[in-house]
Amino acid sequence: MSDEEHVQFEIDEGVGVVTLNRPDRMNAVHWDMAQQLVDLFGDMRQNDDVRTIVLTGAGGRAFCAGGDVTWLSGGTDRPIPGLSDLPIPRYQRKTPGGPFSEFTRAIVAVEKPVIAAISGVAVGAGLAYACACDRRFADKKSRFSAIFVKRGLGPDCGISYFLPRIVGLPTALMMIETAKMLSADEAHEIGLVDELVEEGEALPAAMAYAKELAKGASVAVDLGRRYVHKALTSTLDEMLDYEAVASVMTAATLDAKEGTTSFIEKRDAKFVGQ
Repeated sequence: MSDEEHVQFEIDEGVGVVTLNRPDRMNAVHWDMAQQLVDLFGDMRQNDDVRTIVLTGAGGRAFCAGGDVTWLSGGTDRPIPGLSDLPIPRYQRKTPGGPFSEFTRAIVAVEKPVIAAISGVAVGAGLAYACACDRRFADKKSRFSAIFVKRGLGPDCGISYFLPRIVGLPTALMMIETAKMLSADEAHEIGLVDELVEEGEALPAAMAYAKELAKGASVAVDLGRRYVHKALTSTLDEMLDYEAVASVMTAATLDAKEGTTSFIEKRDAKFVGQ
């Protein structure tokens, strides 16, 4: 991995480790970096060597400080609607958030568990990306803010969708309306952080969790994840029908046969992810 790469990627025992690598900019994301993340997650969706994913930030000062303010200010050659006078490409007119918003979609659409390992700040779009992950491991020096209004901007990258589902409506409204910075302990207390660990232990803890998931019946795990996301916008009747159909898909896997056989034989299952 080159230190010059703004997105680093490696596979460790079935875990795809994605590192935001702009520590000098607190891992703030610019347009090209966001597009690289979208492309990488699209590739991982079809890569059977990757069974779970850990998303983290380099340097220890930040998980992700959101969108790069230099870019957001309209001061680059990439046009920003309302903030620069450059002509807007057709694609960007239809999707003003471009790959920044698409990355949130990609985190869900990868259809594999995505675990956030957070050390330092997770604010703005960085908080949105963490919220889109399945689970958040954070160390005690982490801090969190839906900081958009402090920049005069509205919330984006899906934060208004995920945050109330994680912390509840009143707390989400408070965070978005005030941009209050929460300590790691405060974030853990409201449920924003799932696992609070000692300083420097977020990535090892997230990796240990992800590696355990990677040993499991990954087709069933991935489809189970899909069920839960689908249930957020479905009725009970719709989900009962969907589960019935999707369960037939898992029943056809080698892991389903191994899971049932190992139970009858009173031994631990040895899943192969197929």
